[in-house]
Amino acid sequence: MEIAAGEWWESGSWWQLAVTITASLAVGALAAWATIRANNPKREVNWWVQSNTPLMGEQFAGGNLSVHFVGVPVANPRIVELVIQNGGRRDITAGMFHNGEAIQFDFEADVCTVLDLTTSPTGSVPPRTNTAGWTVTANETSGESWLEIKPCLLRRGQLVTVTLLIDGDEKPVRCTRFPLVDVEEASVPPGLRSRALTDAFANTVLQIGPFSIGR
Repeated sequence: MEIAAGEWWESGSWWQLAVTITASLAVGALAAWATIRANNPKREVNWWVQSNTPLMGEQFAGGNLSVHFVGVPVANPRIVELVIQNGGRRDITAGMFHNGEAIQFDFEADVCTVLDLTTSPTGSVPPRTNTAGWTVTANETSGESWLEIKPCLLRRGQLVTVTLLIDGDEKPVRCTRFPLVDVEEASVPPGLRSRALTDAFANTVLQIGPFSIGR
Protein backbone atom coordinates (compact mmCIF):
# COMPACT_ATOMS: atom_id res chain seq x y z
CA MET A 1 0.00 0.00 0.00
CA GLU A 2 1.38 3.35 -0.98
CA ILE A 3 0.77 6.55 0.95
CA ALA A 4 0.70 9.65 -1.20
CA ALA A 5 3.26 12.30 -0.32
CA GLY A 6 1.84 14.79 2.15
CA GLU A 7 -1.14 12.55 3.09
CA TRP A 8 -0.16 12.32 6.78
CA TRP A 9 0.51 16.05 6.86
CA GLU A 10 -2.95 16.83 5.58
CA SER A 11 -4.72 14.39 7.90
CA GLY A 12 -7.17 16.23 10.13
CA SER A 13 -6.90 13.65 12.93
CA TRP A 14 -3.12 14.03 13.05
CA TRP A 15 -3.36 17.77 13.46
CA GLN A 16 -6.10 17.42 16.05
CA LEU A 17 -3.74 15.22 18.07
CA ALA A 18 -0.88 17.70 17.60
CA VAL A 19 -3.00 20.63 18.77
CA THR A 20 -4.25 18.62 21.77
CA ILE A 21 -0.70 17.73 22.82
CA THR A 22 0.44 21.34 22.39
CA ALA A 23 -2.48 22.64 24.45
CA SER A 24 -1.80 20.07 27.20
CA LEU A 25 1.85 21.11 27.38
CA ALA A 26 0.85 24.78 27.54
CA VAL A 27 -1.64 24.14 30.36
CA GLY A 28 0.97 22.14 32.26
CA ALA A 29 3.55 24.89 31.87
CA LEU A 30 1.06 27.52 33.07
CA ALA A 31 0.16 25.40 36.10
CA ALA A 32 3.84 24.98 37.00
CA TRP A 33 4.43 28.70 36.57
CA ALA A 34 1.42 29.51 38.78
CA THR A 35 2.75 27.19 41.50
CA ILE A 36 6.20 28.78 41.41
CA ARG A 37 4.62 32.25 41.44
CA ALA A 38 2.50 31.38 44.48
CA ASN A 39 5.44 29.90 46.39
CA ASN A 40 7.77 32.77 45.52
CA PRO A 41 5.80 36.03 45.61
CA LYS A 42 7.49 38.71 43.53
CA ARG A 43 8.96 41.83 45.10
CA GLU A 44 9.11 44.85 42.81
CA VAL A 45 9.73 48.58 43.14
CA ASN A 46 8.13 50.69 40.42
CA TRP A 47 9.08 54.30 39.84
CA TRP A 48 8.14 56.93 37.29
CA VAL A 49 8.08 60.70 36.76
CA GLN A 50 4.53 61.91 37.22
CA SER A 51 5.22 65.50 36.17
CA ASN A 52 8.13 67.72 35.17
CA THR A 53 6.88 71.28 34.97
CA PRO A 54 8.84 74.50 34.30
CA LEU A 55 7.89 77.33 36.64
CA MET A 56 8.64 80.01 34.05
CA GLY A 57 7.92 79.81 30.34
CA GLU A 58 9.90 81.51 27.60
CA GLN A 59 7.62 84.53 27.81
CA PHE A 60 9.04 85.33 31.25
CA ALA A 61 12.70 84.82 30.35
CA GLY A 62 14.72 87.93 31.12
CA GLY A 63 11.68 89.65 32.62
CA ASN A 64 10.83 90.88 36.09
CA LEU A 65 9.50 87.52 37.28
CA SER A 66 12.00 85.29 39.08
CA VAL A 67 12.17 82.37 41.49
CA HIS A 68 14.52 82.53 44.48
CA PHE A 69 15.72 79.76 46.77
CA VAL A 70 17.65 80.60 49.97
CA GLY A 71 17.81 84.16 48.65
CA VAL A 72 19.45 83.24 45.34
CA PRO A 73 17.72 83.31 41.92
CA VAL A 74 17.02 79.93 40.34
CA ALA A 75 17.86 80.29 36.65
CA ASN A 76 15.72 77.47 35.25
CA PRO A 77 13.32 76.31 37.97
CA ARG A 78 11.26 73.16 37.53
CA ILE A 79 8.95 71.18 39.77
CA VAL A 80 9.43 67.42 39.39
CA GLU A 81 7.16 64.79 40.94
CA LEU A 82 8.84 61.41 41.31
CA VAL A 83 6.61 58.49 42.28
CA ILE A 84 7.93 55.31 43.91
CA GLN A 85 5.66 52.35 44.62
CA ASN A 86 5.95 48.86 46.01
CA GLY A 87 4.24 47.15 43.11
CA GLY A 88 4.99 43.62 44.27
CA ARG A 89 3.02 41.18 46.36
CA ARG A 90 5.07 41.39 49.57
CA ASP A 91 6.47 44.06 51.87
CA ILE A 92 10.00 45.33 51.30
CA THR A 93 12.00 45.82 54.50
CA ALA A 94 14.92 48.10 55.30
CA GLY A 95 17.11 45.02 55.75
CA MET A 96 16.78 44.25 52.04
CA PHE A 97 18.88 47.31 51.16
CA HIS A 98 22.34 45.77 50.63
CA ASN A 99 24.93 47.18 53.05
CA GLY A 100 22.41 49.83 54.08
CA GLU A 101 22.84 51.67 50.77
CA ALA A 102 20.14 53.99 49.48
CA ILE A 103 18.26 53.97 46.18
CA GLN A 104 19.62 56.84 44.09
CA PHE A 105 18.01 58.79 41.25
CA ASP A 106 19.77 61.22 38.93
CA PHE A 107 17.94 64.17 37.34
CA GLU A 108 20.89 65.50 35.27
CA ALA A 109 20.17 68.93 36.76
CA ASP A 110 20.83 70.52 40.15
CA VAL A 111 18.45 69.37 42.88
CA CYS A 112 17.72 72.43 45.01
CA THR A 113 15.56 70.81 47.66
CA VAL A 114 12.74 68.38 48.41
CA LEU A 115 9.58 70.48 48.61
CA ASP A 116 7.17 67.77 49.71
CA LEU A 117 6.95 64.06 50.41
CA THR A 118 3.67 62.18 50.72
CA THR A 119 2.80 58.53 51.13
CA SER A 120 -0.30 56.40 50.93
CA PRO A 121 -2.25 54.55 52.17
CA THR A 122 -2.89 56.33 55.45
CA GLY A 123 -0.69 54.97 58.22
CA SER A 124 2.26 54.04 56.00
CA VAL A 125 5.59 55.52 57.04
CA PRO A 126 7.28 57.87 54.54
CA PRO A 127 10.93 57.11 53.73
CA ARG A 128 13.76 59.48 54.55
CA THR A 129 15.42 61.26 51.64
CA ASN A 130 18.79 62.88 51.10
CA THR A 131 20.19 65.38 48.60
CA ALA A 132 23.51 67.18 48.39
CA GLY A 133 21.66 70.48 48.71
CA TRP A 134 22.56 73.82 47.24
CA THR A 135 25.82 75.54 48.05
CA VAL A 136 25.83 79.33 47.80
CA THR A 137 29.17 81.16 47.70
CA ALA A 138 29.27 84.86 46.80
CA ASN A 139 25.96 84.54 44.92
CA GLU A 140 27.35 81.58 42.97
CA THR A 141 25.40 78.36 43.34
CA SER A 142 26.39 74.75 42.95
CA GLY A 143 24.61 71.50 43.58
CA GLU A 144 24.38 67.83 42.76
CA SER A 145 21.83 66.12 40.54
CA TRP A 146 20.89 63.18 42.76
CA LEU A 147 18.22 62.18 45.25
CA GLU A 148 18.53 59.27 47.66
CA ILE A 149 15.78 57.17 49.21
CA LYS A 150 17.15 55.79 52.47
CA PRO A 151 16.59 52.17 53.56
CA CYS A 152 13.01 51.88 54.76
CA LEU A 153 9.94 49.71 55.02
CA LEU A 154 7.79 49.85 51.90
CA ARG A 155 4.48 48.13 52.50
CA ARG A 156 2.79 46.18 49.75
CA GLY A 157 1.08 48.72 47.50
CA GLN A 158 2.60 51.71 49.31
CA LEU A 159 3.01 54.75 47.06
CA VAL A 160 5.48 57.57 47.77
CA THR A 161 5.47 60.89 45.89
CA VAL A 162 8.55 63.12 46.17
CA THR A 163 8.21 66.72 44.92
CA LEU A 164 11.49 68.47 44.14
CA LEU A 165 12.68 71.90 43.03
CA ILE A 166 15.14 71.41 40.17
CA ASP A 167 17.36 73.99 38.46
CA GLY A 168 17.97 72.94 34.86
CA ASP A 169 16.47 71.65 31.64
CA GLU A 170 14.15 68.67 31.53
CA LYS A 171 16.18 65.48 31.18
CA PRO A 172 15.34 61.79 31.54
CA VAL A 173 15.44 60.68 35.18
CA ARG A 174 17.59 57.60 35.81
CA CYS A 175 17.86 55.20 38.72
CA THR A 176 21.63 55.04 39.16
CA ARG A 177 21.71 52.85 42.27
CA PHE A 178 19.28 50.08 43.18
CA PRO A 179 20.79 48.03 46.02
CA LEU A 180 17.73 45.98 46.97
CA VAL A 181 18.27 42.23 47.22
CA ASP A 182 15.80 39.93 45.39
CA VAL A 183 13.71 42.92 44.32
CA GLU A 184 13.01 43.86 40.71
CA GLU A 185 13.20 47.44 39.45
CA ALA A 186 10.69 48.76 36.90
CA SER A 187 10.65 52.33 35.60
CA VAL A 188 6.93 52.14 34.79
CA PRO A 189 3.75 52.14 36.90
CA PRO A 190 2.62 48.72 38.21
CA GLY A 191 0.73 46.69 35.65
CA LEU A 192 1.92 48.66 32.63
CA ARG A 193 4.70 46.22 31.75
CA SER A 194 2.50 43.15 32.26
CA ARG A 195 -0.22 44.67 30.07
CA ALA A 196 2.34 45.28 27.33
CA LEU A 197 3.45 41.65 27.51
CA THR A 198 -0.15 40.45 27.43
CA ASP A 199 -0.91 42.58 24.38
CA ALA A 200 2.21 41.31 22.63
CA PHE A 201 1.20 37.70 23.32
CA ALA A 202 -2.36 38.32 22.17
CA ASN A 203 -1.08 39.60 18.84
CA THR A 204 1.30 36.69 18.30
CA VAL A 205 0.35 34.09 15.70
CA LEU A 206 1.51 30.56 16.42
CA GLN A 207 1.75 28.54 13.22
CA ILE A 208 1.49 24.72 13.52
CA GLY A 209 1.46 23.15 10.09
CA PRO A 210 -1.57 24.42 8.20
CA PHE A 211 -3.21 25.75 11.40
CA SER A 212 -2.82 29.11 13.12
CA ILE A 213 -3.34 29.53 16.84
CA GLY A 214 -3.85 33.07 18.01
CA ARG A 215 -4.60 36.06 15.83
